[in-house]
Amino acid sequence: MGEVSPLTKIYDEYRFEGFECLIIYTREAHPGENFPHHTSLEQKHSQARRLRKMEKVKIPILVDDLKGSVHRAYGQKSNMSYLVDRDGVVVYKSDWADATELKGMCDSLLNLTDMESRKVPIIRKGRSERLHWIPMDPVLRERVYRRSGAKAIEDYYKAMGYLPNAADAEKGAPKSSAHHQSGSKG
Repeated sequence: MGEVSPLTKIYDEYRFEGFECLIIYTREAHPGENFPHHTSLEQKHSQARRLRKMEKVKIPILVDDLKGSVHRAYGQKSNMSYLVDRDGVVVYKSDWADATELKGMCDSLLNLTDMESRKVPIIRKGRSERLHWIPMDPVLRERVYRRSGAKAIEDYYKAMGYLPNAADAEKGAPKSSAHHQSGSKG
């Protein structure tokens, strides 16, 4: 949910161009005592509503089933994004929501619509694959961990051995964290 703000800007800009935006709430990426793993669909809907309110989400939120059917069908990453054209063709997918890249793809679809309306011949549809680097916002990360609770901070620390540049959040790390590598990863 931390990437919602930049995606909301895309939603605001492109919805008047015929684009629809949806968030699919699949699972808690950082479960903790405040936002635990989902045990019922009612709880999952409740947590989605809480996050909508906390993050001031304007984009419609759909809730996946408890089995994670949609999540499994689309790749099981915690923050994937897809852009589907009017014909139902996936024209863009990314394993992490990147608003800058997604905006570029929306512009590309608008350009295609313009070319089609002007009957510009298109030689072929090209495909590309690339790596891109998305910077981590330490303030956002800390807010996400704190929102979820101390258990989320502890679980992340146990899994990774560090907290990504969230210096204040490290104060909540387990006592055994004295050996961590502050700021060396992330």
